[in-house]
Amino acid sequence: FSLTEANSLNTKSHENIHELIRQCLFKIKEYKNFRVIEEFDPSLPKLLINRDLIIQSIDNILVNAYESSNLDSSSYLKIQTKFVVGENVRIPNIQNNIKRNSISLIFSDNGSGIDKSNITKIYLPFFSTKKRGSGIGLFLVKKIIDDHDGSIVIESEDRVTSVKITLPI
Repeated sequence: FSLTEANSLNTKSHENIHELIRQCLFKIKEYKNFRVIEEFDPSLPKLLINRDLIIQSIDNILVNAYESSNLDSSSYLKIQTKFVVGENVRIPNIQNNIKRNSISLIFSDNGSGIDKSNITKIYLPFFSTKKRGSGIGLFLVKKIIDDHDGSIVIESEDRVTSVKITLPI
């Protein structure tokens, strides 16, 4: 299943993001010494997304977090979701304002972190610091999020890495 096949399908459906996250978490079978903390906003509406591509993105982020983990008793992955109220956009000659609401997904882990010298390179195709990494994962994640009119920001400070994704509702 490749990105081009998924794009050519151009299939979008209304999905519960929490169900997709939990489905992806289920795939990481070994939870030994890896605590997952869920802070989910129960009021989130369903998102109109390409289910397969968003699952591919979440999978990649979760695998990166797991592979960078020290897998000791203090290792964690915290996943937060929240509703973000957007600004009102007024368009001339249109009576109703348009609200640009979105949801925020934040994946934080306390693994090995990302070196400051590499943080600007992580979205480049074929850039990887992993021995067996292809360097295409975060490049594809960024493309998928961009294709959904969303944004992604990755920060790493004091060995805590946070991936912040915003997707429009």
